[in-house]
Formats: sequence, structure tokens, C-alpha cells
Amino acid sequence: MSRRICWRICRAVAPAWMAATLAVPSAAAAPQPLPEDPVIAVGTDAASAELLGLDGCIAMALEGNDLLRAERWRRRSLDGQMKQALATGLPTLDASGSWIRSRDPSFALDETFSGGGDGDAGGGGGSPLDSLFAGFDFLPAPEDIPAQSFWRASLDLNWMINPALIFGAVGAAGSGIRHQEAVLAEVENATVEGVMRAYHGMILAHEQLEAVRADRANQEELLEILRLRFESGMATELDTLQAAVAVANIDPQIHAAERALRKAAAQLNAAMGREPTTPLAIRARQQVELDPISRDTILQLLEDRPDLRQMRIMDDLLRQNRRVQKAKMRPYLSMHGSYGLVGRTLGGMNDTGHDFWSASVALTVPLFDGFLSGGEVQESDASIARNQAELEGKRRQARVEALDLLAGVAAARGTLHAAQLNMTRARELVASSKMMLRLGKIDYLSMLQAETNWARARANLIQARFDLLTQTAALKRAVGVSPTVPLADLPRLAAQRGREGMEQ
Repeated sequence: MSRRICWRICRAVAPAWMAATLAVPSAAAAPQPLPEDPVIAVGTDAASAELLGLDGCIAMALEGNDLLRAERWRRRSLDGQMKQALATGLPTLDASGSWIRSRDPSFALDETFSGGGDGDAGGGGGSPLDSLFAGFDFLPAPEDIPAQSFWRASLDLNWMINPALIFGAVGAAGSGIRHQEAVLAEVENATVEGVMRAYHGMILAHEQLEAVRADRANQEELLEILRLRFESGMATELDTLQAAVAVANIDPQIHAAERALRKAAAQLNAAMGREPTTPLAIRARQQVELDPISRDTILQLLEDRPDLRQMRIMDDLLRQNRRVQKAKMRPYLSMHGSYGLVGRTLGGMNDTGHDFWSASVALTVPLFDGFLSGGEVQESDASIARNQAELEGKRRQARVEALDLLAGVAAARGTLHAAQLNMTRARELVASSKMMLRLGKIDYLSMLQAETNWARARANLIQARFDLLTQTAALKRAVGVSPTVPLADLPRLAAQRGREGMEQ
């Protein structure tokens, strides 16, 4: 049979054979609707792992994230500093007890009492007492005085009263607590944003892996068709070789996509405060927000974002520290009181007349400390001025970031809309191409090209959705609210913060 006759037979039979072959298309090659909430599992025991949604991942991160736990402990340490500050205005009360044994002959060495002294060094006349008692001594000689023991117990009260120092210390401690609370709010927002990015990144990696696998299935089917055509004389050996090379080139892409999925799962585990290798299963649910965003609302909200609030609180903290430094050179009162018992034996301390007490009040007026306080105040003034300059610079950068993210969200919405339209057209093209293929109007290569375009449109749609979700979360974090807050609530929050600012 001549080559031309074979060509005519294959040309007549091929369209019908292709239509019969594609009457029930393969699941890998044909476009299928995405499941509503697919489950993505990574790890050897992922099937038995707890199934988490986005809310569950965020809740776990807020409880177990390492950076967040560290900031909470730092906040608790500031409570201790507040107690220390309050202690500057409170008295101290000490209970003390002592046992003393001593020998002290010094009081007997004065010749006034003739306590065994040697009289005048020159041997002159003695004192009137010497002549009166004819050498009789009331006190023994110093070397004959025995050692004595005493028991002593007392309560001692000390209180330094410096109002400026007390108020300054307490105010500084309070500012430190408010500063740390602002830091904690910033870390919480950043943690939530990180979890959302990792969660959507895991979905993105999974969808990209599925797209690559679907592309490989299409290429394998194309290779099989070209082999059949080659056997029928309708294709060259070079065509089948190119198709085989195309299939082989997809394998590294699959390995890279699998690695990207494992990395995305590890990042999500780490963001939740878990070991990166922990088996993970998530329910892939993505909800895109398309509510309108006002530029004025964004600019109003960012004025109270945590990092700017921190710097404003730091200004107050520096001023409180300066107040404390100035208080060191101001007059202050010191009070001391003591009450106790003393005796030669432990049981004799309760005897009548063995109690003792003392009380004192002292006014201290600092006059000169070697310019120490003046230098500290000068340093604080410079720190206050520097903090104000940094605050203004930080505020400008915050506006730049927020406006850039606002533009990014608008661009991402436009890209998503275009990707959705392209996805719809690609799906319609696949349906039309399948019908035309069954009617023999197009060849199978055109059908595979339509499916390739559909897969590409699907990948673009997935990426556009990821970009919009992450840009929206970043915008919320940039204006100082939690990324979990709906966009529809931002105007209400802006109005509420505006009222609070006016009341302050």
C-alpha cells in the first residue's frame, strides 16, 4: 500500500477515532470545577492531623507564636517595674534581732572616776575624789572589767518623702506599660498577617502543584497522540521526540512545586508556634473582600497605628524620666523610727524598763551634686527632641506605606477581575473546542492548546486571588488594625478613634 493511500485512510479515520477517544475525557486533562473547600494535607500523618481553617490557624498562632509569647512576658515584667516605682513612695519596715557580747573598758579610763587610772602623768596632786575616798575606786581597773552579753530586738521604720520623685517614677512606669501594650498590639497584628500570608501561601503552592500535574497529564496525552500519528505516518519522529522532551521537562517543575508546598506548610507551622515538620491539614477557604476603601479613612486610622503610638508614649516616658532627674535636686523629708527591747538575757528582755524607742525627722536640701542632675536633664531634653524628629519621620513613612498598599489593593482587584474574565473565556473556549473536536472541525492539538490556556488562566486567577488577599491583610496591618477586621468596619473604627482623640 502506498504512503499516499495510508495517509488518506488515516485522515478519514483519525477524526472519528479522536472523537470517540475524547467522548469521556480524562480527569487530569479536562477542566474541572474547583471544590468549594478542598483539604490540603502535608506530612506523613497529615490524614490524622487536626483539620484547621484560617480562624483556627490564627487562634493557635495568637496562643503559641514565639515572638508573641516573648512580648507578653515582657509586658508582665513591666508590672514588676510598676511595683518598684510605687515602692519609692512607701515606707520600709524592718525587724531586727541581735546578740552582742563585748568588753569595753574605755569608760573606766577617765581619771574623773578614779577607775584604776594612774592619776596625773607628772605625779602631782590627785582629784578631790581621790582625797575624799582615800584611794577607794568605784569601778574596777580596766583589765578587770569582764565581758558582757546583750540581747536586742527592734522594729525600724524608714520613709523618704519626695513627691516629685514618686510621681515621676510611677508615671514613667505607667508609660512603660502603655508602650509595651502598643508593642504587643503591633506584634499581634504582624503575627496575624504572617499567619494569613502563610495560610494563603500554602493554598497557592497546592494549586500551583495541581496545575503543574495537570499540565503534565496534558503533555503525556499529547505524546500518546503523536505516537499514534507517527505510527500512522501523520507525524514525524521529531514531533514525538519534542513531545517526550516536553513531558520530561515538567518533572523538575513538579519536584519544585512539591518542595514549595512543604516549605509553605513549614512556614505556617512556624507562624503558629509549632515544629515545622508537624503534620498539617487545612481547609482551603478563601474569601476576597471587595468593599470600597476610603483614602481619608486609611490616613485617619494610621495616625494611631501601634508603632506611632509607641513613639508618642516614649515621648511621655522621657518626660517622666526628666521629672525624676530634676527631683533629685529638690528638698525631701526623711523619717526614721525604732522601737525595741534590750536585756542581758533573752528572758529578761520583757522586764520593766528594758524597752527603748527613737524617732527622727530630717529635711534634706540638695545644694550641689557635681552637675550630675543637670547633665542627666540635658541628656533627656536631647532624647525628647530626637524622639519627636523620629516620630515625624516614622509618620511620613507610615503614610507612604499605607498609600502604596492602598494602590496595591486597587491594582490587585483589577488584576483579579481581569483574571476572572479570562478564566471564564478560557472555560468557554475549552467547551467550544471540545464540541468542535467531536464534530471533526479542529484537530486534537488545538484542543490541547485550549486546555493549556485554561490551565494558565486558572494559575493566573489563583495568583491574583493570593495577591489581593495578602495585600488586603497588609493594608489593615499598616493602618494599625488586626488583619481579621473586615474592611466594612474600617470607617466605624476611624470614627471611634477620632472621638477618642478629641476626648483626650
